[in-house]
Parts: sequence; C-alpha cells; structure tokens
Amino acid sequence: MSALKIDEHKSVRDFQKEFTQLFPFLKIEFYKSSVGEGGNKSQKTNILLAPNYVLGKKTISINIDRTTTVAELKAIISEKTGVACLVYRKSGTIWIEISLTEDWTLDRQNHEAELINNNSI
Repeated sequence: MSALKIDEHKSVRDFQKEFTQLFPFLKIEFYKSSVGEGGNKSQKTNILLAPNYVLGKKTISINIDRTTTVAELKAIISEKTGVACLVYRKSGTIWIEISLTEDWTLDRQNHEAELINNNSI
C-alpha cells in the first residue's frame, strides 16, 4: 500500500508530484468552493488552488493503493483537508475529467489511460 501524506508543509504541487509518480496517466487538481454574492448557492464556483497552496493544517495520512476508487479518493481528500479535488485521465494530448467512471479503481483508470495513449502513437 502506498501512503500519500499531507502535512503543514505539503503544497498542492508536492502532492500532485507524488500522485503522478504513483499514477503517471492521472492528474489531480484541488479546488476551493466559492459561493456567489449574498450567499447565493446557485452561483457557486470552484476556484483552482495555486500550486504553492498548503493543503494541511496538521499531518494527515491518506492511505491509497491501486484498489482505491476515484470516488473514495475524492471523499477522503474532502474530509481530511476541506478542499475538493478532481481527477483527470490523460487521453492523447488532453486531460479528461473522470466523472462517469468514478467507481473504477485508480489502477484501472491509469491502465485504461495508458492503453489509450500507447495506441494513439
């Protein structure tokens, strides 16, 4: 099992680098939700967090392995850090947000992306 740690010094960029080392055909982005003027929730938008944004206020261990699903990873990140994340799969030269297949494991997502990218050469 691989463990990704978030501590008071871990930036978005650091976490992304470690995630990509484990899953080279996947990408993770972190977002902070913002509600519109006057608390209007219908105007809610997601703001991409800067690469130097520090994710943790304290040391948190997030245990993920190849059998963790995208949905599970998103729930864990949200619960532990209070920020949202999206996971993307590489498809040629573009990154596609994983939404319809969130129940797939990270390993399966990475493998499918690898097959697509190797066949597109």
